[in-house]
Amino acid sequence: QVEPADVPQMLLAASKDRFAIERDKDDKGILFHHRRRLEDGEFLLLVNTSIEEPSAGLVKSASGGIEQWNPATAEISTYPFEKDDRGVKARFELPPCGSLLLFLSKKSHATVTEPMTTTKTMASQGELEISPIEDNVLTLDYVDITSGGQTKKNIYFYKASQFAFAQNGMGRNPWDSAVQFRDELISRTFGPDSGFEATYRFTIEQQVPERLYIVIERPDLYSIKCNGKTVTAMEDTWWLDKAFGKIDIADTARVGDNAVTISASPFTVYHELESAYVLGAFTLDETDSGFVIAGGSEPALKLGSWKKQGRPFYAAGVRYKQTFNIAQPEGRYVVELGEWYGSVAEIVVNGKSAGYIGYKPWQCDVTDLIKSGKNIIEVVVIGTLKNTLGPHHAGTGLGSAWPGMFQRGPETGPPPGKDYHTVDYGLYEPFVLKQIVEK
Repeated sequence: QVEPADVPQMLLAASKDRFAIERDKDDKGILFHHRRRLEDGEFLLLVNTSIEEPSAGLVKSASGGIEQWNPATAEISTYPFEKDDRGVKARFELPPCGSLLLFLSKKSHATVTEPMTTTKTMASQGELEISPIEDNVLTLDYVDITSGGQTKKNIYFYKASQFAFAQNGMGRNPWDSAVQFRDELISRTFGPDSGFEATYRFTIEQQVPERLYIVIERPDLYSIKCNGKTVTAMEDTWWLDKAFGKIDIADTARVGDNAVTISASPFTVYHELESAYVLGAFTLDETDSGFVIAGGSEPALKLGSWKKQGRPFYAAGVRYKQTFNIAQPEGRYVVELGEWYGSVAEIVVNGKSAGYIGYKPWQCDVTDLIKSGKNIIEVVVIGTLKNTLGPHHAGTGLGSAWPGMFQRGPETGPPPGKDYHTVDYGLYEPFVLKQIVEK
């Protein structure tokens, strides 16, 4: 009989390679490890799967030395370790979501000590410049639809699409849940009087933006009018997907209420009605029924949430640019982010990409791109298409989404803008450039 508390020590005593991981007593991380044995040593992968807490401790082994292998850069470097009569030991410290790949070599290596370093935050020059990398977006997910002699006003696009298929003799939208035998669905034809007409509506305040487009999925299938004037998709131009045609409506839009109507005649199985998207140089204001376009000049962005600055559906990214003067580069340089929220941030130094930040520590090594004199560093924070494509009306949960969540929308028309669920992406405080010099 063995007491549970004695099992680790008993197994360690019986181990021929004396491999062990000793976690710190206050370690709150979620640590996993994987070992792979080779003729000249073994790889050890340490992973902290906690997204909130760090993990730290000691690795012990009967090996002769330790190297660090970097999967992101393919670099092999020394790793600090100590030797004793039983082998080697090394300390690891993993941030939330951090990982470390070590090679425990059978070949004897000289002890490697942790270098002493000094860290200095470099002073920036001038103001932080902030600019979006693409036009703003307004998602139009409610339409008026007429088909088979019936009209429905201000209904959610999913319900409108189901209505269109039903009115044209199909029990449901086949792209949603049908099972096809051979080509029985896509080869189906419809009569000359079949089809539907759907109208997307939006409002512009003050003046029509200089740049204004509407995006319609498969515009080649429809006759399209903006405020009664025929418009067509731009050639060789698309947005998000090659099937998402981009239509310039700056000359046909007007201050006040606007209507973009798409007509399908005759109907085909490919006429699946989806949301439309208005793009342009504008911001959005919340109303009791969705959003309105605030025309006029596009105000400059500031630090903080894009959503709170009139960009609730925007995902493409925002560029934050800062200048640093470095007389004589020395040591290593890293860009570090403070408070921010996004899917990933790209770091660009002097016009060249230095890498991406997607997990803690919020740092990117930019040493190789730093030069003497003026250095322009850009942090491009990228959002996600959750804000653009939704789901917007299926609650406030994050972390998962499934088809049924996109099928839900209020029956009474667009809800108040504040009730659309979107995420507060953005950079909330200036990024910093740090210099790290080994003594």
